[in-house]
Amino acid sequence: MIELRPYQEAAVNRIRAAYSTGRRAPLLVLPTGGGKTVTFSYITQSASQKGKCVWLIVHRAELVKQIANTLARFECQHQIMAPASIVRQCQAEQFRTYGRSFVHHGARVLVGSVQTVIKRLDTIPADMRPDLIVVDEAHHLTGGTMWGQVVDRFTDAKVLAVTATPCRLDGKGLGVTAGGFCDELIMGPTMSELIEIGALSPYEVFCPPTVLDLTGVRTRAGDYAKEQLAGAVDRPTITGDAVQHYQRLSPGKRAVAFCVSVEHAKHVAAEFSRHGVISEFLDGTMDPTERDRILKRFEAGDIQVLTSCDIISEGFDVPAIEVAILLRPTQSLSLFLQQVGRALRPFPGKAKALIIDHVGNVGRWDGGEFRPTHGLPDEEREWSLDGAKARKKKAANDNEPPGVDRVASCPKCYTVHLPAPECPSCGHIYPERARVVQQTDGELREVTSEHMEQLRRARRIAQGKLQTVDELMHTAGMSRFRAQKVIEARDAKTRQRQYLLDHVQAQGGSVHQVLGVTFHDLMRMKPKELADLQARIKVPA
Repeated sequence: MIELRPYQEAAVNRIRAAYSTGRRAPLLVLPTGGGKTVTFSYITQSASQKGKCVWLIVHRAELVKQIANTLARFECQHQIMAPASIVRQCQAEQFRTYGRSFVHHGARVLVGSVQTVIKRLDTIPADMRPDLIVVDEAHHLTGGTMWGQVVDRFTDAKVLAVTATPCRLDGKGLGVTAGGFCDELIMGPTMSELIEIGALSPYEVFCPPTVLDLTGVRTRAGDYAKEQLAGAVDRPTITGDAVQHYQRLSPGKRAVAFCVSVEHAKHVAAEFSRHGVISEFLDGTMDPTERDRILKRFEAGDIQVLTSCDIISEGFDVPAIEVAILLRPTQSLSLFLQQVGRALRPFPGKAKALIIDHVGNVGRWDGGEFRPTHGLPDEEREWSLDGAKARKKKAANDNEPPGVDRVASCPKCYTVHLPAPECPSCGHIYPERARVVQQTDGELREVTSEHMEQLRRARRIAQGKLQTVDELMHTAGMSRFRAQKVIEARDAKTRQRQYLLDHVQAQGGSVHQVLGVTFHDLMRMKPKELADLQARIKVPA
């Protein structure tokens, strides 16, 4: 059996609270690698034990196998609605792992690919009508889609929608008021918070100044047209650059190259192999047994680079990936986060993940300046059920360099990082930007970096005096989601400190004698530092 992490338990409780207040379809958002499958499998097992019929709907055969295996870890019997070859693979995998199969024809839990479920809707027996429908990768769940047809068919069933990226290329919202199905947004921890607690790997990003000309590549359905994109990207200069940077930055590490087409993936794999790097490409039409064999060799380190078109994106769980090589430009924030998230899952021996972006998905070099596109994977993003909002145009007098507050990229080693005076990877010192000049009453005042730091410090102090969500929203201008996260983080930090102070009191010494730090240092510690201190001195939570 699997033990949930605290944030997963919190998500389960919030989902149950949503149902208890009359919600039909809450949407749970957890970053890639945060354990969505474990969370909804736990809910499925709990509902099954109460006699409820649960359907779990996915869109790829690989995800059917992944969910079936997770349900087996919970010892939850289930039936599978997918091609017979997939059913046999699930049974065989469970026999190998657990000594038995939890795939059972009469089970009240059904795992199915949405394509197969749609075909068999009219043959579903009455006793298998769902009480709960779990929709994985729920950014697909809108009216008129296959997922929407299933949910519309069973209007009495509750719905649990789950995704890492609740956004769509067409800008449609997933909420009821936007024509979707979801009626409450439940946010899990952010990607940066998961990295901080060790649930995801830390990472580095490199953006080599690859020359990529997308002139003439049309946009179709919100993203680049694949057939035109392949011609722009599948070039020897770009592929050769990818091989060289892999060999320089991450030789021998297990990497996945995300490609535009099957032919592109084959060409990239061949080029890596030509340079002595053991490589294979994965194709969605490949025999499942052969695909599983390749993945097992990759996990064992016998294959260094996998190349793929689409198959290793949404929901594909291969924690052994240490390097993500981006060779497919995309306008889709969702696809970008899904791809880079493949490399962020923890794995034995993985100290950090590397993301090598050759196509400008993180950002692009423009005349010596780095212009962010989607930005860093763990940037704070505000999700909504309402869909994409039109971007505001920059004011005519807004002369702030684009992205200045988001990311920087080192021109020497090409590491992408948060703005800093020097590169954290190679130590390159950035030249000082032209200073901003303010004019007040005819007197010019130079705003230096010291002044800016003073302003930031004053802002932090002022924010610290705001004690409620409403105060943070109305006085600091935060969104409700951001304000709630700030209050939750403060409360958690207060509890951590109190555990430690209670321990000090029980020991009868001073803070420094018992904890080895001063009281002042204790008050300034961040949550991870408090957790590390608590673990070091073995104070129970």
